[in-house]
Amino acid sequence: MDFHGRVDALARTWQAWAELGEGLTEEQWGLPSRCPGWDVAALYAHHSAMPRDLHAAGPPAGEPEGAVLTAAAALRRFNSEGGLAATAGPEVADEAVADAAATSGRALVERFTVLGPSVLDRLRSAGPELRAVWQPGVVLPLSEAVRIVLLEATVHLLDVRRALGQAPDAPADALTETAALLAEMAPPVELIEAATGRSAVSPLPVLH
Repeated sequence: MDFHGRVDALARTWQAWAELGEGLTEEQWGLPSRCPGWDVAALYAHHSAMPRDLHAAGPPAGEPEGAVLTAAAALRRFNSEGGLAATAGPEVADEAVADAAATSGRALVERFTVLGPSVLDRLRSAGPELRAVWQPGVVLPLSEAVRIVLLEATVHLLDVRRALGQAPDAPADALTETAALLAEMAPPVELIEAATGRSAVSPLPVLH
């Protein structure tokens, strides 16, 4: 999938978040999810921080410094032993819970419906080759950064639907691109042999 296809898939996935959130009852916002410590509202707070923060971010100031990585390489680093998934994970979890407690469901949804479209327009205008800092010392071309945002949007949308007792679903192109990125993260030989029944040793999970 090319850059514009990824942005279009992200637009459809954020629309799915918005449409789902607009119909939630107060009870449903408080349902627990399979993400420890997070209810549905915390899931919304966590992922809606993406359009909120991207909307607030200014243009990059000059050429960013750091290793230029693919989405798969950045996520492997993020999930490595001692990586940010481990060191920053508790803080991220606490921020989502606090944000959910301080923000109404309507305001969480409006991050997708009000802020989201302008973010998507800015992404399309910027183009795939623009480089931005993803984490300290890690630089991603915008096309690769959008892959990570789309993966987050898709995985957590499935988390929400599971918490609500709904069939897991997301836009088809978002599911395809997310599955492709997760497969890219896995060691190829181990993934091929496990997927074809030639090995009982699974390389999964590749992302936490």
